[in-house]
This record gives sequence, structure tokens and C-alpha cells, in this order.
Amino acid sequence: METLFVALILGVIIGVFFYAENAVQHSFNLSSARGSLQSEVRRTISWIIKDTRQSVSWDIANNNPTPSYIKFRQVTGWDTTNSTLLLTNYYIEYTYDAVDHKITRRTSDLNNNTIGSWTLNNVIAAPFFTVNSLGEIVPLNNGDLLTSKQLVIAISGKDKVLGMPDTTYSLTEEVQIRNG
Repeated sequence: METLFVALILGVIIGVFFYAENAVQHSFNLSSARGSLQSEVRRTISWIIKDTRQSVSWDIANNNPTPSYIKFRQVTGWDTTNSTLLLTNYYIEYTYDAVDHKITRRTSDLNNNTIGSWTLNNVIAAPFFTVNSLGEIVPLNNGDLLTSKQLVIAISGKDKVLGMPDTTYSLTEEVQIRNG
């Protein structure tokens, strides 16, 4: 009888130990996935902000922007002779793919030949917005972008965690386009 009682207590202790170990493993997986997703979203928004701050609002507007797409050249300086902005000899474009849930940053020359590209996965919504004349955030369009000279970037990421609900992270930043 005493042996059965000791075996029962030992079984309960071992069961609690395995349950606790499993909970710790799930918690670690979730924490790791969240940290990775947050890092990826922050890195992406930083790239887009850095690139667009050096752009010109009319150049973005002339390249048919949408909530899923922007294309522009960056300002490299000022031509004092002609009083015009000098732009790079390459384009930067960001494209959101709703089917594959990714944003691609592509650099191309003036003939549209790809120079390089970079991809962010696990993005769940179109990232580009602007501000209208009432100060409201609206989907990116030519008219409001030219008026406000503000690009609002909202990156929403989602990642799967084995045996747990998906983890999500969103970050929104407003960029004042400096160069007219």
C-alpha cells in the first residue's frame, strides 16, 4: 500500500514537471517569434522611412502610387545653375504582395533593370497611406500626397508559432517628405 502511494505521488510530481517544461517551451517559442517579428517590422519601417525622407513627393506621385506600391528616385543635391533638385540614376520601389504576404524593396536603373532587391515576409496588410486635407489618414493617392507631402507607413506582421495562436505586431510611422 505504501509503495502504491509513493508511486502515485511520484507520478503526479513527474506529470507536473513535464507540464511545466512544456509550458516553458511554448512560452519560449512565442517570445522568440514575437521578438523576431518585431525586429523584422522595425527594420522594414526604418528602411522605408530612410528611403522616402530623401525622395520628392511629386516623384512618388508621378509613379502612380497605391496603398501597395511606391516608386521614386532619391535627391542627391541641388543644381544651382538650373535651380532644380538632382535625383539619383536609379529607382527605389516598394511593392506589397497580398497573396504571398510580403513587401519587396527593389532598386532598378532608369531602364528598369533590377540592381538589387530585399524582401520582408509575413506582412498582412498594404502599408502605404497619406493624410488628406482634413488631417485623416487615407489610402495612398496622388492628390492627397502632393497636398500633405506626408507618407504614412503601417507595417502589420504576423507569424505562426507551433502549437500556439499566431503572433502579430504592427508599427505605424508618419514621414514628412522633405523635398517638396
